[in-house]
Amino acid sequence: MLGAPFTVAAAEDLKEPDIVENGKIVDGRTMIPIRIVSSRFGFQVDWHQESKTVIIRDDITRIDLQLSTPKAKVNEREVMLDIPAQIIQGVTYVPLKFLGDAFGANVSWSSPFKAAHVIYADTDLLIYTTIPPVPKLTEGQIRIFSDIANQAAVITNASDAKKRYKPYFTSEMLGNIIWYKGLPFKTEFNSASHGSVEYGDMYRSTATVSQVAHFDSLVWVSRTMEFRFVDHGWKVSRIDFKYVYF
Repeated sequence: MLGAPFTVAAAEDLKEPDIVENGKIVDGRTMIPIRIVSSRFGFQVDWHQESKTVIIRDDITRIDLQLSTPKAKVNEREVMLDIPAQIIQGVTYVPLKFLGDAFGANVSWSSPFKAAHVIYADTDLLIYTTIPPVPKLTEGQIRIFSDIANQAAVITNASDAKKRYKPYFTSEMLGNIIWYKGLPFKTEFNSASHGSVEYGDMYRSTATVSQVAHFDSLVWVSRTMEFRFVDHGWKVSRIDFKYVYF
């Protein structure tokens, strides 16, 4: 039986942004480590101790950013900051909006991930603040999930299955498995053999992994597991089976 509860959409192969993990939230404002970000943009960054000024420049643009003042200069043009630049644990921070005003960068904010997405020229950055980046699925985790999916192919005791598989499946997926008393195919897949992990968004909060196993004669079956990062960990959210003919 190939049922709708086990359908999964193919993950899109997305380019991964560079990650900066030391953004801050100060008085409700998103603050960006200006030296790291400017360097990623290809700018030279210098610090003038006497005037407490950061100078950011390339062949075309010069930005003068003085601590404790809400004003900055971009090629002699005055730019106002939401709040003044400040040093936190030895790192100079500016408000997120400054990247758009000074560099002309495209800036957006993700509330669920507490991260700023910044695009400037060919540079694509994700700057995390209070929540760390989602960890990638490891080879060891994939093997464990593969073995668990093999075991869950047949469910004989619903109560036992709820306890046993709760750490590995989302609530919806586990409910489907118990309702159908297992998975559509009872074929066992090799936990050590699988395709590459494909992440579904730039935050890497969803992923898919596919496997193939021999079914009958010249027919094989593929199993695609979709993962979602929930409750501070990875869980299987959907499983899809398809025939593969050779």
